[in-house]
Amino acid sequence: MATKITRAIAPSPKHWSRTFCTPVVLVLAYVISGKLALLLALPPGYASAIFPPAGIAVAAALICGRRALPGVFLGALLLNLWVGYSPVTPYSLPSLAAALAIAIASVLQAAAGGEWLRRAVGYPSAFDRASDIGRFLLLSPAICLISASISVACLTLLGIMEASSFATNWLTWWLGDTLGLIVMLPLVLVVAGEPRQLWRNREFSVAVPMLLAFALFVFVFIKANRWEQDESLVEFRAQAQRMADQMQNHFNEQEFLLEELSGLYSHNPERPVTREEFRRFVGRILKRFPNVQAIDWAPRVEQRQRAAFEAAQQAALPTYEIREKAAAQGLGRAGERPFYYPVTYIEPDNALNHGVLGYDLASDATRLAALNGAWDSNTAVATAPVRLVSETRENSDKFGILLIQAITKGSGPGVVLTAVRINDFFERSPAYQRTTTLVRLTDMGSQEAIFDTIEDQERAADFEQLLSFGSRSYRLEFAPTQHYLMAHRGWQSWTVLAVGLFGTGLLGALLMLSTGYTARVERNVDAHVAELRENSEKLRGLFELSPLGIVLTDMQGRFIEFNQAFLHICGYSEDELRDLDYWQLTPRSYEADEARQLELLATVGRYGPYEKEYIRKDGSRVPLNFNGLLLTGRNGEKYIWSIVEDISGRRQVEQSLRESEERWKFALEGSGDGVWDWNLQTGELFLSRQEMNVLGYEGDEACHTRLEPWMARQHPQDRETRNLALENYLAGRTPFYTYDFRTLCRNGQWRWIRTRGILVAHTPDGQPLRMIGTHTNIDASRRQAEREAVHSAVMEMLAWGGKLNDVLARITASLEDENSDLAFAAFIVREEHSQLAVGSAFTEAQQARRCQIEGQANLGGQTIFMGERLDIKMDDSPYWRDITTLAGEAGLEACWSEPIFSQEEGIEGTLVAFRRHPGSNAVPDLEAQRHAARLMSIAIQRKRIENQLLLASSVYEASSEGIMVVDSQNRIVAVNPAFTKITGYDKPDVLGRDPRVLKSNEHDPDFYRAMWRAIIDTGAWQGEIWNRRQDGSAYPVWMTINTIRGDGGEVIHRACIFSDITDKKLAEERIHHLARHDVLTGLPNRMLYMDRLNQAIATARREQSLMALVYIDLDNFKPVNDTLGHQIGDELLQQVAERMLKCVRESDTVARIGGDEFVVLLPAIKDEADSLVVAEKIRIALARRFRVAGHPLAISSSIGIAVYPAHGKDARELAVHADAAMYLAKRAGRNTVRVYDGMPPAPPLPSSPQPS
Repeated sequence: MATKITRAIAPSPKHWSRTFCTPVVLVLAYVISGKLALLLALPPGYASAIFPPAGIAVAAALICGRRALPGVFLGALLLNLWVGYSPVTPYSLPSLAAALAIAIASVLQAAAGGEWLRRAVGYPSAFDRASDIGRFLLLSPAICLISASISVACLTLLGIMEASSFATNWLTWWLGDTLGLIVMLPLVLVVAGEPRQLWRNREFSVAVPMLLAFALFVFVFIKANRWEQDESLVEFRAQAQRMADQMQNHFNEQEFLLEELSGLYSHNPERPVTREEFRRFVGRILKRFPNVQAIDWAPRVEQRQRAAFEAAQQAALPTYEIREKAAAQGLGRAGERPFYYPVTYIEPDNALNHGVLGYDLASDATRLAALNGAWDSNTAVATAPVRLVSETRENSDKFGILLIQAITKGSGPGVVLTAVRINDFFERSPAYQRTTTLVRLTDMGSQEAIFDTIEDQERAADFEQLLSFGSRSYRLEFAPTQHYLMAHRGWQSWTVLAVGLFGTGLLGALLMLSTGYTARVERNVDAHVAELRENSEKLRGLFELSPLGIVLTDMQGRFIEFNQAFLHICGYSEDELRDLDYWQLTPRSYEADEARQLELLATVGRYGPYEKEYIRKDGSRVPLNFNGLLLTGRNGEKYIWSIVEDISGRRQVEQSLRESEERWKFALEGSGDGVWDWNLQTGELFLSRQEMNVLGYEGDEACHTRLEPWMARQHPQDRETRNLALENYLAGRTPFYTYDFRTLCRNGQWRWIRTRGILVAHTPDGQPLRMIGTHTNIDASRRQAEREAVHSAVMEMLAWGGKLNDVLARITASLEDENSDLAFAAFIVREEHSQLAVGSAFTEAQQARRCQIEGQANLGGQTIFMGERLDIKMDDSPYWRDITTLAGEAGLEACWSEPIFSQEEGIEGTLVAFRRHPGSNAVPDLEAQRHAARLMSIAIQRKRIENQLLLASSVYEASSEGIMVVDSQNRIVAVNPAFTKITGYDKPDVLGRDPRVLKSNEHDPDFYRAMWRAIIDTGAWQGEIWNRRQDGSAYPVWMTINTIRGDGGEVIHRACIFSDITDKKLAEERIHHLARHDVLTGLPNRMLYMDRLNQAIATARREQSLMALVYIDLDNFKPVNDTLGHQIGDELLQQVAERMLKCVRESDTVARIGGDEFVVLLPAIKDEADSLVVAEKIRIALARRFRVAGHPLAISSSIGIAVYPAHGKDARELAVHADAAMYLAKRAGRNTVRVYDGMPPAPPLPSSPQPS
């Protein structure tokens, strides 16, 4: 029983006690603390880990007796009415009954708890004895059984809670009340408990530490809860993202089909689209998009056209008329307005949609606004949420969206539109999405919810995404359902808070014990203070006999006075200690803490409580708790008076509590994994049913077995790891027994398992006896980690320029490490052969062989040509040929082939798995093999890309073309050396600047507008442009601009490649000239001559005029060339050309068409005599003696003339006849002129030109 406090020591209840017992204070305390506690509630059950009102109610009943019960009842009733209220779901009879039942249960629990505590502990009570604290801690769980049992049972019977969750709800309720009672009763007693003086003194020694501990654990709980919620919502957010993407794709499909339909109406401007054409065209669309509600065509009809339009439509639909919505929810004839948009065609034309025909879209303000927007923007525009005309009254609360596209050409004016019923999209979603996800779709323009299953408008969405559709934006919000939250609920944060709060309660109990002890000591000191003043020896005796170390030191830390307890703590003798100071006993790691405590001492005159360690004489460290005061001596000197408590025992208790907490935490975290129980002395092993599933024996029941057979199924490479982990744990080097290993499953595959365990029992002689633990299936994550490790290693090898075969060997080695009974080989396609690239089962000589690829005639050939994995037995397959001998030499039995694909090259090769030993049941991990094949493909492509990038980098730096890269804001971010060479700008001069710095004044603004229009529309532009160098000179460049976009289609960079084409343009002009002129004489060559001849004939034919063709062949030129050399001959030909040019008009053409053959084209002559005059002038000019390099030379010419149209109608005929006439001149003795006389042409000279 508690210590009875007499009225002389414990005064009658004071003001605080009377105030606390008033109903108003109790109601406020109950409601406010209860509401605050619910802020810590964990969804989906919304149960708080602590319920302070339970402690307040019991404490009030303990302090005030039955006077507190009305306040408890009213507070509980109001709190539950407040919690149960919702604007969406008003009060119901079950909810009111539940609030009343909980209030009654709370009153019964408070009354019973107050009475039991009064009998067990007494009141007033100081709670300063371990027996009192023990009774309180034991009674608290029993007291809290009352409310939990009654309340949960009533809620279940009323249907508010599900019967299946009765146990969970009861346990949560009971724990919350128990923790609330353990934590809150000491705090309430501090506020209003008796004896008042004792409990008031505990404000800082009990209440404040408990409140701080409570706040600390609440903070940790909030952090853990946030982490737990984020973890539980990972799957939900991924699912919400998929639904949002599907919704956006659905919207995009609507816009796409309207674009197709617009094409139908715009392609034929000569006649309108008929109803049958519309039906056939839309029918094809509906086959691809079966979820489309309706596709309509609505032409624009002026008021004056209405009668004719209705009459035309009534030919097919007798009841057709332009209609609008009537007041009675039906459709009536539309009133007069300037124009209409009546629905004329609609597909599918079913019973639901047929009633829409004739409906005037312009009769509704929302639809009219979208119509105007479509006409103004010439793009598809969506309406604000509307109720579709086709909706029945039962669906009148469902919204739809119309997407409208204006048609201005072809069959226009008018609009095509599609109706989207939002409810259909979500109602057709998979059942698991509807049971786990709540959705709200809101139109951002009107802020109207189109579809909403969240219902609670105040509830924040856990995931949201903006969608765009028809120039409007929508916010798609998601929230998890109670079903999802129940399926993904976690207990870690609840456990953290529960354990923390229980620890807070224990802390309060310990603090009450310590403060009670202190209070008793203070009362004893007060009772004997007069006696202690008279007898200092008694004080010295108390000083020496104190279990606490007491020491007096000066400010330099030297020990001046101390008691035996302090000597015992330090382990030094009195003389030894006087030669030391406390700095010599304090480890250096506490120097910073010591400085803070000394600063606190100087500021407030005391320090502590402060924990640190002292180094004892034997070198061991002892944990101590220090409290100290700053004293001033008679002469003003300063001393430190310290009380030192050896807290080794307390530390051991705390360590035991931590270990117990870790065990519970371990058990909770292992929930859901396989559980095992192992007797280390006998080898007996218990495996739970879930453990059998984890080990790959799905469906087997729990069993008692022995350790040996299961150890035999562990992978040989993991056994040493297991032994080391067990040794480290038993030696105390690790807190838990944990390691990862592979076990052979029933299906022959290896599975990664993580084991975790702890010792729970020892033999009497201290040997480990029993260990329990869990097994977790980490196969997926471990294999993923291994794949990522291999991937990282491969990427690192590639990054460091590793050889492709080394990379492939690293990949195959990772597969062989998993199963030593398998060997892997990679065959890479090179030209028509499949080259064995890597394979540990093959020698270097074997790897050097090539295997012919012939359809299906080699190992991996079928895989390469069919593009699928194959399982082929070597002995039975006829498709081995070249590889049969190779595989036989390696002792292989069978193969599994996995194709190595790449997007650019298709099949790159094949990855093949072999069994090393005949009769082996080894099975490869096909997913790992597939992943390895993909990784090989990446490596092959990466090497290809690496070579390409190396080439590209070399080209970038060494390119003679300037390269400039700008960002999305059109700021220059990179240039190459050729840029500087061409423009004169160094890189620092242009980085960050706009490319307009290169702009010249050679182009008008229209040129640049057209260029930017092409860049924005197509992403590219190419053409010739004039730029300006740094020195101000303009120059032409050939420029190519391309846009680089991100994954979302946004512009990231634009790359500009250009070259200075000044020399090129000059060269082109020179090449053009050389291509059409003779290099030696500068006269037009055969090509230009033929071009001008055809033009001259065309002109003469069009103008009905004459033109002449004169063929000239030099006489006696060959002897000059042969005797004097080609150089003399060339100079002679140049002088011949100069003389001929002096004999003709500027409009005439003199051309060299052979070695010594020339032709003169005379357009627009009056008659044949004009050509004879020119030919004669040429003959005379060429007959004059030439002087070349000092040599007098004499040559002559034979000239033939043909006149159009008399001697030929086309170029070929005219050329043949002019050549014939020249031949006649040759036969006539040379140095003469002949006109074609109509005789059949003689055989042409070998060098005579023939037009092509």
